[in-house]
Amino acid sequence: MSDTSAPPTLRRFWVPIAVFTGLSVFGLRQPLSVTEAVFLTRSELPLGDLLLFPYSPLYLVLLRLWSAISSDPLWLRLLGVFLGIGGFALVPRVLRGLGGVHATAGAMWILALMPFFVDQARSITPSALAFLCTTAAIICFLEFLRAGELPWIAGWVVATLMSLFVHGGLYYLALVLCLAMAFYRERYHGRQRVWWLAQIPPLTLFAVLSGAQFEHFIAHRIADVNSIAAAAAQWGMLATQQSARPWVLSSGLLLAFLVASGLYACRALHRDLRHGLVVLGAGAPCVIWLAWLPHDFYAVAALPFLATLASMGIRLYPLWGRQLLWSALAVTYAFSYWFA
Repeated sequence: MSDTSAPPTLRRFWVPIAVFTGLSVFGLRQPLSVTEAVFLTRSELPLGDLLLFPYSPLYLVLLRLWSAISSDPLWLRLLGVFLGIGGFALVPRVLRGLGGVHATAGAMWILALMPFFVDQARSITPSALAFLCTTAAIICFLEFLRAGELPWIAGWVVATLMSLFVHGGLYYLALVLCLAMAFYRERYHGRQRVWWLAQIPPLTLFAVLSGAQFEHFIAHRIADVNSIAAAAAQWGMLATQQSARPWVLSSGLLLAFLVASGLYACRALHRDLRHGLVVLGAGAPCVIWLAWLPHDFYAVAALPFLATLASMGIRLYPLWGRQLLWSALAVTYAFSYWFA
């Protein structure tokens, strides 16, 4: 984990951060969509009811406070923009910790220009808050593995508890990290006791907030699996926001090729926790999102891992191959923004 010992500074990545900010603030004055109006209506519930609401109580409380200043669509959407920028400013440390310094710049650009990510950041949705909380949790986890200091594990607990108040389903990240710690227990033997004790608060909160919903999921939703065609179309929307079937399928194939190349680059995952973590962190939420629960915050939480895999995959090829793949990705993104 020595690759995380010198965290990248924001100055090095100010250009992709500025580009992401510019794309996020474009078109904020459009009328609210049906989904956005539903979130706004839910935020008007009494504060005590909001805290007991099973879906995104933390985001609804923030939206309630934010909308008390103004109900203009531009102002309402700025909450997600600021949360998205905050998470995006933190993500270089995650990308470097997962993929190394050479994959960080490419992954930053993949994220900064991704239409799906930009659209989620400028919408009234808990996705940006989920991205911020999970990104902070991953940073604390990586730093805890590197230094073994208690403030980092305390930070992980706080970030994980906040993510559970966004949605109980984000507990998947704690399970992924537990699986990684169990698999690489010999390498991080000195961190094990503190880590497993730190699982008590998140597990307790998950049981209190989401126990009933989890039982319903096991009993009903887990058997309700998406068709392959629906999952493929949903996957293609990560690379383009256009609904035309040929474009969605071609974009999905491009993204799948990049991710598959990244998986090949991580083939020695049994020797490197970073590789195991990036595979698990990309795979678990994507399976949940594609197969059972089409809540977009699952996909948003997986984006740092997916972008890392894609960037690592591109670097496997010779110069002409890298140029071709970057060009294909640029055309895909440009088409999405041109016809948005």
